[in-house]
Amino acid sequence: MSTSDLDILILALNLLLRPAQQYSAQPAVSRALSISTYRLQSLGKRWSNLREYDVSLVDLVTDQGRPVLEALPIEAREVQFKFYNTGKAQRFKDRTNEMDVDLPENLQASQAASQAASQHTVASVSTAPSQAAGAVTLYFDTQTLSAKGAMDVLADCIDTYNVPEDERFELMCRIRAAQALLPGREEEREKLIIARLLATAIFVHTHPEAQTASSLFLYEPDLIPHVAELLVLDKNVPVAVQTAAVATLDAMARYRTKVQDVLAAVNAGVNHGTLMALLRKTVAEVATPESTLPHSFVEALLSFIIFLASHAAGGNMIVGAGLIPLLIQIIENQLPQRLAVVSKTMQLVDNVLYSFGNAFQLFCNNRGVEVIVDRIEVSCVLPLWHLYLLAGPSMKWTRTSERWVSKNIQMTFQDHMVGTPFASVRHIVTSCRSTPCRTGRGSQAYSALYASYDAVLWNC
Repeated sequence: MSTSDLDILILALNLLLRPAQQYSAQPAVSRALSISTYRLQSLGKRWSNLREYDVSLVDLVTDQGRPVLEALPIEAREVQFKFYNTGKAQRFKDRTNEMDVDLPENLQASQAASQAASQHTVASVSTAPSQAAGAVTLYFDTQTLSAKGAMDVLADCIDTYNVPEDERFELMCRIRAAQALLPGREEEREKLIIARLLATAIFVHTHPEAQTASSLFLYEPDLIPHVAELLVLDKNVPVAVQTAAVATLDAMARYRTKVQDVLAAVNAGVNHGTLMALLRKTVAEVATPESTLPHSFVEALLSFIIFLASHAAGGNMIVGAGLIPLLIQIIENQLPQRLAVVSKTMQLVDNVLYSFGNAFQLFCNNRGVEVIVDRIEVSCVLPLWHLYLLAGPSMKWTRTSERWVSKNIQMTFQDHMVGTPFASVRHIVTSCRSTPCRTGRGSQAYSALYASYDAVLWNC
């Protein structure tokens, strides 16, 4: 997490997010994943220089918030950091190991050169000489922060003022936040917001609710509405930021006392609310072959909805808001690059239909049965029969291959159709019956097909 490259930081946080989601709310998960609570707090908390100016997350990542940032006073782009100097000297040759950060090559020069450069880096220090024990206050103005990178300023400050190791990461985060508010730093600011959201999601997944309440929500009680605001369509928030925001809301909804706040923040029970509007836009976009919407965003959104559907109140709200017709539209999507989206949607359909009584009636009223049957025919049955028909007389059709076709067709029907009144499945049988080769080497496969159909009717 101490890397100087923000892209590497985001990739590392995404890597940690997966196991954090998998083992969410389990004790000792943070120790098992070797996650630093202190560093997650430093990355996830609100920027200290913006607490007094009511700047939201949307203002930091959208063009609409640019006038708000330009109107900030000069103090918001400066850094004032306090720590206690123990007075113990540190040797320069051990500096790299103690910092645990990536240093630029130009900082590998001699100690004298680094100390000379630090005199121009730090604007003022309200303390005695660096080796004297006591409270130290560091101040960095905008001229200093714009002249050098965050890691350069941090390294020079460590050399000159003996910053304790447990204070360095916090100082680095504050320097980065102040530099991101400078003009022309939109890309860096966006990456820092993504890192903050991911760090918050990991922290919530890996720490108990009481600790999160005292560490994050105590200082930012309106965090959930601010994160949910990133999902509003007319804000034009970048997709990468929205992906991290969805992951954060998904993590916060795991807390019993916060799930209602999350549902209210995304207007889960309203058809034109934030969540349903975002899902409708996503469904329409993934149906376009030219769409560049990343799969990570769609997966995060569907995972979030799956969790809300597992909650009694949340499931009733999203089903009543119009979830079923949107899921049917996703199932109708036959684009090969969106096959993973359809697979994820089928899991959600299965959960919703078995959990809520009105969901199945809505599913049938919106042609859900026909869509499922057509999807099975296109994705499973027809490819198997095409393979069978393409194996002409010149190819040897063994009992093993014939048994393979029979087994797959039978498994397809039994896995997807048993237990529901799929009356429209008859048209698949009719179409197969009209296939030219119904006898000989295909007789076993057709027998399996009819046997599966009989099993469907029996279970209905």
